Amino acid sequence: MHRPALAALAALVASSACAGPPTFALAPSLMPNLGVAASVSVPAREKSPWELEARFTDQFVDDKTFADNGYPEAGNWTQLDLGLLRLWPRDDGGLWSVRFGLLGFEARGEPNLADESGDYWGAYLGGGRFMRIAEGLWFGPELTLVAATGPDPRVWIPQFTWGLRWTPSRSRERER
Repeated sequence: MHRPALAALAALVASSACAGPPTFALAPSLMPNLGVAASVSVPAREKSPWELEARFTDQFVDDKTFADNGYPEAGNWTQLDLGLLRLWPRDDGGLWSVRFGLLGFEARGEPNLADESGDYWGAYLGGGRFMRIAEGLWFGPELTLVAATGPDPRVWIPQFTWGLRWTPSRSRERER
């Protein structure tokens, strides 16, 4: 799963380099395990409000680390989302986000929220609200719903992130 994620990320950045500067995001990720999500997005085309987004999530900490729930310890969860992202400015300088697209994930060990370990494919839809903390830097939560199929034929998973979004050179542009 790691090699395809890096290849997709490189292709995304290379194909849209002339459309505008990227947006980067980094956040703790919760559900089904605990880990980190990192993403990069670039405008779909020049002056487009939509961005092409690649998000890589690695959830490597199980809830058993904090409390024994009686279930076996879950294995790592690795995920790649590829889709579209839209960021809308709010009146107070913050941003609203909407994201959707396709994903693949690998659930290892005794996974949480999926009955079987293995490779899964599906779709996601999410939204968030970010507050401006500095020029070009926003902080806030996003909630994403994942629908996937794999060894377990029907999986629905909510995922929650709360982190930073940084747009190096578009900060003045977004505030208009």
